[in-house]
Amino acid sequence: MSAQESKTTRKAAPKKATAKQAAPKTGAQKADAASKPHLFMMLFEATAGAKTGLRMGARHAIMVFMVASEVKHATGKAAKGLQVTGWSGITLKKAGDITGQKQRFTDKALDRAAQTAAQKGASFLVYKEELKAQA
Repeated sequence: MSAQESKTTRKAAPKKATAKQAAPKTGAQKADAASKPHLFMMLFEATAGAKTGLRMGARHAIMVFMVASEVKHATGKAAKGLQVTGWSGITLKKAGDITGQKQRFTDKALDRAAQTAAQKGASFLVYKEELKAQA
């Protein structure tokens, strides 16, 4: 018998599925995944009060970055934070989850605010230019 003839071919045994792979996620596991912190970016409009250091009654755009498990928690915490710091007439314009965003912002102020929120939990960026009143 030559060396080639004695060679046998074996099929690799199929890999066994691990417990994580085999079992679908339970409701508790799904809820746990949903409760993990996300970074949200929100645009608000609000009226300046005495504490803000800006002209009282002026409307400003405010970009808020907030770490929370859900967008409703993020918007609630952001609105409360604005209210405590002297803002009123707070209106949410836009909100989005930017968790895992690979690109950084080209605007340095936005990028710094997002990085601060990721590290500390929240960041507010007030646009100094007053918004024009709509007729």
